[in-house]
Amino acid sequence: MAPDQSPTTRRIAIISLTVVCALLVLAIFAALRLPTFHPYAVSQSSMEPTLYQGDKILVNQDYYSHHAFADGDLLVFRHGDALLIKRISALAGETIEGKDGRVIRNGVQLNEPYAVYSKDNPLDIETFSSRRIPEGEIFVIGDSRDHSLDSRSAEYGPVRTSDVVGRVAYVYWSSHPHQAGRTF
Repeated sequence: MAPDQSPTTRRIAIISLTVVCALLVLAIFAALRLPTFHPYAVSQSSMEPTLYQGDKILVNQDYYSHHAFADGDLLVFRHGDALLIKRISALAGETIEGKDGRVIRNGVQLNEPYAVYSKDNPLDIETFSSRRIPEGEIFVIGDSRDHSLDSRSAEYGPVRTSDVVGRVAYVYWSSHPHQAGRTF
């Protein structure tokens, strides 16, 4: 600092420099700690009425690097070239089966108020044999049970946790009333 500066001017310069440095440190910390959210458009009807085809959602791509997978989580995962959205119904080490539309995990029927069955059942996968979920995999099912290809079908099976993109966090746009703004 120039010798002709007053003590007040020097104090202001020091305070300004301190504030700028603190803001820089906070910005770096936030960039390293904030989750990465990515927008997606829901392209299937398999999660209705929880998520509608055409809804725009934010997916927390860092969520599972800090949290364990949990029953009921809505997640986005890769299946071949497609990105799909389903709900976790069983975790590694758990046993799951389906009997006439009822999902039974570890011998206990799940309470699934979000599950929807229609009279039109083109998939016929309401009943599936008991299976134990291997390590590194999760069992997922769509909420619109009669219109969801998911872990119940031999074509899909359980999802590898390495194929999970992230956890659905927020609906930021929807053509359905009261849907936008939903958090998960």
